[in-house]
Amino acid sequence: MQSKYKWDFQTVEEDAALELSRKIELPLVIARILVSRGIQSKEEARRFLSPNIKRDLASPFLFPGVEEAVERIWAATQKREHIVIFGDFDVDGISASVILHKALSAVGADAEVFLPLRDKEGYGLSFKAIERCLAECSSKPALFITVDCGIGSVQEVARLRELDIDVVITDHHECGETLPDAVAMVNPHLGASPGAETICGAGVAFKVAHALVQRAAGAGVEVEKGLAGRLVVPVGLATVADIVPLTGENRLFASSAMKLWTNYAGEGLHALMTRAQQRSVDIPNSYIFGFVLGPRINASGRMGSAMVAYELMMTTDKDRAKELAARLEGFNGERRGVQMRILELARKQCGLADGECVDAAIVVGGVENPETNDDGWHPGVAGIVASQLSEESGKPAAVIVLNKDGGGRGSVRAGAAYHALEALASADEALEGFGGHARAAGFQLKPFAFEKFKELFCKACEEQTVGVDLSQSIKVTDWIMPDQISYEMAEYVQQLAPFGMGNRMPLWAMHGVLIENVRTMGTSGEHMQFIFKTGDEKSVRAIWFKCGNLSQVLKKGDSVDVVFELAQSDFRGFKEIELKIVDMRK
Repeated sequence: MQSKYKWDFQTVEEDAALELSRKIELPLVIARILVSRGIQSKEEARRFLSPNIKRDLASPFLFPGVEEAVERIWAATQKREHIVIFGDFDVDGISASVILHKALSAVGADAEVFLPLRDKEGYGLSFKAIERCLAECSSKPALFITVDCGIGSVQEVARLRELDIDVVITDHHECGETLPDAVAMVNPHLGASPGAETICGAGVAFKVAHALVQRAAGAGVEVEKGLAGRLVVPVGLATVADIVPLTGENRLFASSAMKLWTNYAGEGLHALMTRAQQRSVDIPNSYIFGFVLGPRINASGRMGSAMVAYELMMTTDKDRAKELAARLEGFNGERRGVQMRILELARKQCGLADGECVDAAIVVGGVENPETNDDGWHPGVAGIVASQLSEESGKPAAVIVLNKDGGGRGSVRAGAAYHALEALASADEALEGFGGHARAAGFQLKPFAFEKFKELFCKACEEQTVGVDLSQSIKVTDWIMPDQISYEMAEYVQQLAPFGMGNRMPLWAMHGVLIENVRTMGTSGEHMQFIFKTGDEKSVRAIWFKCGNLSQVLKKGDSVDVVFELAQSDFRGFKEIELKIVDMRK
């Protein structure tokens, strides 16, 4: 049996690792991980191992555009001008809206939140969304504050200025050649302070909120006790769920949100956790943020209105929180069903289902809710399906939901070897607009330009990989001996948490492990559980998710090499270690 990945073992300056191990009194294997991640001094290690947002967070006024944004918001507050916070419909945009509205309310501003409808108005500050927003506002706004969107909305901002509405843009998406004519723009791509280069949209909103509260304090305004905690929890949740690197200030946000969860998550998020049937935890981890809460919050905007999730994160009423959590759980169940159906359609269309996917990139699409059948494509799951296609194929994937006019909206996901925005720029003649990041982006297709887009996009992706090794690889921390595996070592590893993009949980490799027992798990046998013989009378349990198809290949008595994460299990108070397998070879 061949391994799925190429195993790349990290290289470390051994002298630096030995010196750091001595200074911080941690095992050498942990010091080697820190050094491999660019941490060599005792002070750097202290900041990494014991993140403290009060001590280590930089002044928000060091972030470009924050001072101009806050002065305009403060002026609107003093004049009692009506403010609209215009967000996005994903967990990042919803959390950013929550953060800014709580901060504005705390300093006495007159503000309301508006979130667009994904299926009718599309992403960001679109003309359709602006029209509905202005029609539904309680009063005409003097100021629009965008969160998690707006940096590419040149024409839309111009329209708002024509209506005598000022605009402050807070966003984290990449900037185009032409910037909007806004009063202020706060975006890490315009020159972030050190450690904040990769913050998400909620992180940018937090910067503005933090500075606004300080500005109000300077004017003698006292804010409610506990406001900081109520702002930190949503920014940490969004940081993990939006898959930005968990380094620098992102690490501060995520770590602090987990520590403050119990006291400051609020009734809504606590109800959502309970509804998701997660056991009670004092400190949630990255998995809960990214794979339990994040998808349920996202499902609101995918399958209905993001305002449901926004209300859940804002409510202080326990009964209402339970009602909203139930609605999000329903949305999430609906999302799963639609996602599975469209994924199978997409796999057949591009040839993945038959192993005949030969193009340099995957471009698939279908009509949204056609009148003739029930197989309509849903824009709410396009990004998730694109991500799954890209992960399975190793290629960029574009999923397009077509309308009756032949145009449509699409989502792109791409691996580390590609740049999604640059590929979209090369296909610009088939598009009406696009935006996003190197790994994830969205676009608007011109009428009847599907084939042209496919041709240009595939060509661009192929050109990006000339001379590039496209074999899928994993970064392995080190080989490890069976007698090194212990619950104590797993506890040391946990000191490196929270884990996620940019700070992955260490991967270890063991050679010549004997399979003592093996069986399938899951409702349809999609997972595998192993008992490995690791030494004299010692065994360890291991789980390999989504590899049940190998049950006929692996059997008791086989000797294998494995790459795994070392995890802790405290089931019913019994502490043990568990290996979460990433790859295996005979």
